[in-house]
Amino acid sequence: VLAPMVDQSELPFRLLARRYGAQLCFTPMVNANQFTKSAAYRKEVLAEASAADRPLIVQFAGHDATVLLEAAKLVEHMCDAVDLNLGCPQGIARRGRYGAYLLEEEDLVVDIVRKLASNLEVPVTCKIRLFQNDLDRTLRLCHRLEDAGCAMLTVHGRTRFQNKQTVGSCNFQAIATVKAALHIPVIANGGVATFEDVERCLHLT
Repeated sequence: VLAPMVDQSELPFRLLARRYGAQLCFTPMVNANQFTKSAAYRKEVLAEASAADRPLIVQFAGHDATVLLEAAKLVEHMCDAVDLNLGCPQGIARRGRYGAYLLEEEDLVVDIVRKLASNLEVPVTCKIRLFQNDLDRTLRLCHRLEDAGCAMLTVHGRTRFQNKQTVGSCNFQAIATVKAALHIPVIANGGVATFEDVERCLHLT
């Protein structure tokens, strides 16, 4: 699986990754509000479609369920799922009220997922981070997301406080706990820099 990476996972890189074995690719994170309002932005981030670039998941960031649904409706014919970014820990996500910061608004997040899942022709997936020192809270939210219609969950095994200079280690065991608790597929994210890290991640999760 090729992760969503800003300024990295555009179409040329996705096609290159597929050539070397990637079976599922994500777009970079797309700002839903800009996507609905700007044709130039839509052309910049997702103008080119390729039959070779499937299956593809388009990842959106935002906090307004209506805007997110409008954005998703614009791409559901050219992708295989729509992903909600609840994992970005950057300052821009705090200012924009999306990413990992939106996890603090659990009811809103669940309502967004339910609205998307009820109105789209393609599955809805989510990417989250862990709550700090509170795996039980993480598990409760994961169950709520699953019940709301989330079809697949990506879990970054760090909190939003683990970023840049404070990145720290990735908690694969927490990901394994989430995986064991849910019925939907769970993808482990984070903490992989070498092939040995891949093996360790797969072993622990």
